[in-house]
Amino acid sequence: MSESLNNGNRLKVLIAEDNAVVRKGLFNFLQKWGYEPIEAENGEEALIIIDRDPEIRLAILDWNLPKLNGMQVCHSIRELQSNKYIYIIMFSSRKSPEEQIAALTNGADDYLVKPSKPSLLRARLIAGHRIVMAMKRELSPATDASPNAKNIQ
Repeated sequence: MSESLNNGNRLKVLIAEDNAVVRKGLFNFLQKWGYEPIEAENGEEALIIIDRDPEIRLAILDWNLPKLNGMQVCHSIRELQSNKYIYIIMFSSRKSPEEQIAALTNGADDYLVKPSKPSLLRARLIAGHRIVMAMKRELSPATDASPNAKNIQ
């Protein structure tokens, strides 16, 4: 059974990558692993997709995106998405510890250096999915306890 399945639904994952070959490779791997990949080739497109699709809970962002770079997209997601949490994996060829620290302290949840083994990406997606689902479960009781919740009798 695929780790990405949640109640029979495929988890949506945004792939924001300007290199068409890399984007297609990521798309194919994610599909094979049971995810529903959604592609963006630049930062502006990534934010539009995230704004329009509330089901996206995981994102893989390239640092060097055109229009808005991955760091800008990451920052915008954190500033604008207060009603849901999106687990962000920064996927970049930038290798320095300083750049990795910058990504993580500015909103990324994980950092993976290109090129990378597909198994490493898969493990990080599984971890991200686990975290997002745990957060969703923790928020559910708060939603149920709200004054607007219907009483069950």
